Amino acid sequence: MNEKQPEWYRELRRGPHDQQTFTREKKEAIVRQADALDRGEKRRRRGRFRLSWAAVSFVVLAVIVAVAFREDVGAPGGSGGKGLAPDSSSTVTPSPDASPSSTPIPKGQFFVIPSRQDGYLKDALPFSTEEVKKIWVKETLIPQDRMYVILQNLNGLEMTKAASAEKTLSEESLIRFETADSVYRIPYDVNTNEYLLGGRRYYADDQVMLLMHGILQPDSKLAQLDRIFEQARLEMESHEGGIDDSFSYKGERLTVANKSYNEWEQLLLLRSSVQPTQLGHYYEDAVQAVGTVAEYSDGVMQLNRSIVFLDSNHATQDGLAVGMSKEEVMQKLGKPNLQLDSKWSYKIGDYLKFHLYFDHNKIRYIELSQPL
Repeated sequence: MNEKQPEWYRELRRGPHDQQTFTREKKEAIVRQADALDRGEKRRRRGRFRLSWAAVSFVVLAVIVAVAFREDVGAPGGSGGKGLAPDSSSTVTPSPDASPSSTPIPKGQFFVIPSRQDGYLKDALPFSTEEVKKIWVKETLIPQDRMYVILQNLNGLEMTKAASAEKTLSEESLIRFETADSVYRIPYDVNTNEYLLGGRRYYADDQVMLLMHGILQPDSKLAQLDRIFEQARLEMESHEGGIDDSFSYKGERLTVANKSYNEWEQLLLLRSSVQPTQLGHYYEDAVQAVGTVAEYSDGVMQLNRSIVFLDSNHATQDGLAVGMSKEEVMQKLGKPNLQLDSKWSYKIGDYLKFHLYFDHNKIRYIELSQPL
């Protein structure tokens, strides 16, 4: 039975592969498309790599800028920190204790500006005096056993009472206080015995005055006094005999020109025939007042609770005067209650009030003192 078949039936019998569809042109088109996709993916990866590198570079740059800024402002608090003023001329100096192979740690250097202008200075400083490791005056390192002179003065300085009316320093020398990570600077005038703090001047005490003259004006009379006084202090620290309290002297034997300390103090206050040379003022924390160090032309110098006779113009009742030997002192006056190599001290009542200072075995100074 030969029925005529429809057209769709004949197409179905030929099957799907009667005509070639995966031609060479299509293969090449597919390869080109795959190659284009591969190049696009590589470009995207390179873009992502460049973006990541740019981000890392930005972070590194930000860290460098932050560190540089911190180095510039210096110690904790930066240039805007409480009580600090950066010193634009500061240089980094390696610590003398550092080994040659170690890298020195930079220290911020600042001028001290108190956080307020009243009360005790110790409470207005940007550092604690207990943190201070070294003190420099110009190029001179203060000995460790004398640092207390300056640090004690800073702690005891009451700013309202110690303030000076002057505004500028006649001769400025920097006192540098070195802590573990910073150096703090205070200008000082040796001619007037004043600190400069935040644009205001304050009187230092008499012990700072002597110390600074010894460093900055070593040929002055105050520097010479400082050397003798300091030698006696060091001898006292190592002295084992102590003070012999078993005897004392009558007051009239330990006067100078027949005057006691109190009588000399009144005389120097009232005398007009011998005008003094004022060597500077000082602040005394014990009485919270400003006093004056003065030298008179007849060889008398007035210090804080101390009157010193510099030459032989004035003698004791027994005839002791500057220039006499220790042997003469022993013959004329007798044994001292405190006997050091450079200082002999004698008791009047309960206190040592009469002192002889020796240089090369001869009296260099006679001192009348008034203990608190």
